[in-house]
Amino acid sequence: MTAHLIAELRHRIGRALGTLTGVALGVALYIALIAAGDAFREAARAPLAGIGADILISRPTTQSGATAQTTRGVRQPFGLATLTLAEANSLGNLDGVGAVSGGLLLWDFAAASYQTLLGIDLLVEGVGPMQVKDWIVSGRFFEPDEGDVALVDRHYAAFYGLKPGAPISIGGREFNLVGVVDVPGGNSASSANFYLPLADAQSLANLPADEINQIYLRVDEATSVENVVTESETRLGEISALTEQSIVQVMGGIAQVSDRFAGVAALVALLGGLLLTGVTLDAGIQLRAREIGVMKAIGWQTRDVVKLFLTEGIALSLLGVLLGILLGWLSTLILGQMAIYMTLLAGTTPDFGAGPETSPATLPAQLPLNAVLIASASAIISGGLASWFSARRAAQLKPADALRE
Repeated sequence: MTAHLIAELRHRIGRALGTLTGVALGVALYIALIAAGDAFREAARAPLAGIGADILISRPTTQSGATAQTTRGVRQPFGLATLTLAEANSLGNLDGVGAVSGGLLLWDFAAASYQTLLGIDLLVEGVGPMQVKDWIVSGRFFEPDEGDVALVDRHYAAFYGLKPGAPISIGGREFNLVGVVDVPGGNSASSANFYLPLADAQSLANLPADEINQIYLRVDEATSVENVVTESETRLGEISALTEQSIVQVMGGIAQVSDRFAGVAALVALLGGLLLTGVTLDAGIQLRAREIGVMKAIGWQTRDVVKLFLTEGIALSLLGVLLGILLGWLSTLILGQMAIYMTLLAGTTPDFGAGPETSPATLPAQLPLNAVLIASASAIISGGLASWFSARRAAQLKPADALRE
C-alpha cells in the first residue's frame, strides 16, 4: 500500500499540489493573522503592562510652557496639571476598579541636559510605580519612611557610571543612591531616570503633600475599561486616559482592524483553505472511480480502498500543514520588521507644549504556538474526514459500474 501511495502522489503531482496549496494557504493565513493580532495587542499592552495597570490618567493643561523653557531645576512636565491623592482614592470606589495608585512625574533641567524623576507612592503595592520594587538588579528598595534616597535606571546608571551607595545631586539636593532598576520595555508607563519616594518628589517640585500628576488604575475586567474612563471623566473633569485601546488607535488603521477582526479573519482563512482541500480531495477521488473499480475487481475490499485514500488524504494534509507552518513562520519574521508608532507617555520626554509624541518601534511578532496546533489539527482532521467520506462513497460502487463510468 505504501508503494502504491508513493506512486499515486508522484504520477498525480498536479492534484497533489492542489491539495497541498489549499492546506498550506489556510494554515499560513491563520497563523499570520493570529500572529499579527497578538503582536499588535502585545505592543499596545507594553506601556501599561509593566505597572500592572489598565489605565493611566493625567490632567492636561492648556497653559503654554514656552515661558518655562529656559527655567532650570525641577518642574512638572509641560502640558500636565496636578491631581490629588484624594481624587485618586475617589476613583478606587468606582465599579470595576481593582486597585489605584498615584505618582508624580517631574523633569529636572540642568544647564545642558535634563533628567526625568518619578515619585512613588510607597503605601500602595501591586499597581503603579511601586512595581519597580520587583525590577531591582543591584542594591535595594526604599525602607518605610526613608527620605533623600533614590533608585536609578540601569541604562542611565551605566552611561553615567552610577552605583548604589554613591551620592547623587537631583534638583540641587543630595540624595543617596540605594539601588539600580531595570524596567522591562523601553516605553513603560513607569520609565524614568530616577525614582524617589513621593514625599521627596513633591518637596523638590514645591508641591503640597497630596498633589500628584498621574493616577494608575487596574480594572477587574478588561470590558470595564471604557466605563471606568467615562466615570473618571465625570468625577475629575477633563482628563487624558491612556489605555490599551487608545494606544492601538495611535498605531493606525491596520492595528485597529487587526485588534478587532484578526481572530475572525484568521478563522475564515482557515475554513476557506480547508474547504478548498476537501473539494480537491473529493474531486480527485471521484475522478479515480475506474481505478477503484479495478482495485475491487482484483480483490481489494471496501475497507482497503477507504484505508488507502484515507492515508493519502492525511499524508497530503500533513505535507500541506508543514508547508503552511513554514510560510506562517516566514510571515511572522516579516511582521517583526514592520514599523509601528507608539505613543510616548505624557511627560516622559520634553515636548515643550507640543503635546504627545510618537516613537517608531518594531512589531513584537512571534510564532503563535496555539495557532499552529489549532491549524495543524484542523487541517489534518478535515483532510482525513474528506478523504474518508469521499472514498467510502466511491468504494460503494460495484466494479462493473465503476469501470463503465
